[in-house]
Amino acid sequence: MEPVTLTADGLRLVTWEQRHMADLAKIYADPLIERFLVMPLPWAGTARERFVWLQERHWQSGNPRWAVVDEVGSLCGSMALTKSFPYELTITYVTAPWARGRGVAQRAIRAAVEFGFTNMGAKRIAWDAIVGNHASRLAAVRTGFTVEGIARNGVHQRGVSKDCWVGGVLPGEVRGPDNPPADYGILKRQAGFFLADRQELETGVAGLRLRPLREADLDDLAATCADEDVQRCTTVPRGYTRAMADDWFAFCEGAWERGERVLFVLADAEDRYCGSVELGLGAAGEAEIGYFCSPWARGQGWMTAAVRRLCRLGFEELGLERVNWRAVVGNEASRRVAEKAGFTVEGTRRRVRHGADGLLDSWFGSLLPEDVA
Repeated sequence: MEPVTLTADGLRLVTWEQRHMADLAKIYADPLIERFLVMPLPWAGTARERFVWLQERHWQSGNPRWAVVDEVGSLCGSMALTKSFPYELTITYVTAPWARGRGVAQRAIRAAVEFGFTNMGAKRIAWDAIVGNHASRLAAVRTGFTVEGIARNGVHQRGVSKDCWVGGVLPGEVRGPDNPPADYGILKRQAGFFLADRQELETGVAGLRLRPLREADLDDLAATCADEDVQRCTTVPRGYTRAMADDWFAFCEGAWERGERVLFVLADAEDRYCGSVELGLGAAGEAEIGYFCSPWARGQGWMTAAVRRLCRLGFEELGLERVNWRAVVGNEASRRVAEKAGFTVEGTRRRVRHGADGLLDSWFGSLLPEDVA
């Protein structure tokens, strides 16, 4: 296949040249790029010296490789299509750190996908990204790709197996600049949140802050989850052990990477674990709040402050439009916290699944942005 230059709304997809190499080295040295690329790093030596030659060989094999440049020829990223199966191509792309936030990936993806369908006879173009690469996922969804699931240990990154999101787009499904998904604004805010460094949250209450869960917390987490009140009122496993806390820690790390849960712990002035509060993200714009307090931290109003703070984060940073709450009928402590935090208890649902306890009647309620004090 002969190299082809594509235009993409102010961008050009061109063949690689030696003049691009200095900027490409800067791209590959960016911490966010290093986090999600699977190639050996640092990028130097033979890999760098043979790069342009290798891209020419890919073209000769029918696998397009483009440098993405702007109107003045500055490198903005890379784009590639690779034959994977009959009538199927795989797309890969990188955006330069100095070009982020300008829709570079979206514009280049549309041009490359159109070329793949029109000029290469593709019936499907596949996409994948290491779980946690919310920027790649957002660009894919914005341009019409459907995220179809997770391939466990789907890629190997410098000797470590990683789960990856997988998806694809079919002819006729590409979304143009004026046709975003209905929930794109929310997805964009959440992608930015989960890509950023994890933060600590001040609560406005002396001696209490919210921070991420740490391995050093797991003894106190296990003791809290084994507490009689927590066992009775929540869905934590019965006979809770430290090994279960280890499993929960690993699960929470994965859920954060997938963008499914936002969990913080309550930490006192000595940084001791004092409970957990989390938002489980569901349908676009909605989440469910969950919380429990350690026995040694009860009676201080800390959980109410923690729930308020996390809900405010949900509305301000995650684009939430509603936070849901539920508790087994009779869990007066949870209900008091919810009502003090501004939730409206909307009623009772009969026979709701409640972990190992089976089907129990449960209270349900909600918090809207205007309800936050």
